Amino acid sequence: MRRITFAILFLLLGLTVVSAQVKLSFNPGKGKKYEYQMDMTQAIKQNVMGQEIPMETEMNTKYLMEIKDKTAQETQVQFTYQDITYVMSSPMMKMGYDSKNPMENPSEMDKMMDKIFSNMLDKPFMVVIAPDGSVKSVTGMEAIFESMVKAIAPDGQMAAQMVAPMKQQFSDVAMKNMFEQSLKIYPANAVKVGDSWNSDMVTTMVNMGTAIKTKYTLKEVKKSMATVAVESTVEMNPGEGMEGKLSGTQSGTMIIDTKTGMTVSSDLSQSIKGAIKAQGVDIVMELNTKTKVSTKEIK
Repeated sequence: MRRITFAILFLLLGLTVVSAQVKLSFNPGKGKKYEYQMDMTQAIKQNVMGQEIPMETEMNTKYLMEIKDKTAQETQVQFTYQDITYVMSSPMMKMGYDSKNPMENPSEMDKMMDKIFSNMLDKPFMVVIAPDGSVKSVTGMEAIFESMVKAIAPDGQMAAQMVAPMKQQFSDVAMKNMFEQSLKIYPANAVKVGDSWNSDMVTTMVNMGTAIKTKYTLKEVKKSMATVAVESTVEMNPGEGMEGKLSGTQSGTMIIDTKTGMTVSSDLSQSIKGAIKAQGVDIVMELNTKTKVSTKEIK
């Protein structure tokens, strides 16, 4: 009889562990500091009037992330640029910048990249984040952008052509969209292993509207670390003066600290294909992007 009782108790305990729920939200402690690393590589294939034009881009950014203030409604986080690597290459050209390893024999474009990105180093900006990961605001990027523009102003026409795309990429709104894609990942309620939840996001960047619908599934919880599977559908629609559509999928895995909600690691792959027409020219495109994010507390 005792053996049966112990067996039933063990079974009940096992069911309790299996069905245990966790509440995932953005919840780092005030005063905490982290090293936040974001790495992106993208391979683009473009076919323009029968001519194949490949392009590869790599951008790695390391931030110091400091939790400045916190309430039940929001957390104020200061990000400061620490290291930046940016390389763009195609059969026609290659340009880049590496804050840790300066380019040897830099071209004129390399020198301009140096002026742009070196002006970002050690510059802070503020991000206000809600518990569900939505980004309420980003402030401070406009001042950083102005310092970048001022640095390249003496380069004349070449610099003038860079201002518009830089504005698209480094404005407060652009940075808000970028961070929200990485942070708006949390379910509204507590979840258990096997549960799924959804998150939809619409952004406009570089004259391209993007709609991402994502399904997250809790796969495992072990030692306060939650493993989450990510599956997304992506649609991109060109802006004014263009027509067409690009669509595809994104998938990968995230590991989230259940106590703080911080993404310890994230590894996502995105594949998008389609065609657009710009100024009467048909362009067939394929984009393959890999994005990795990691966060490490600084003791």
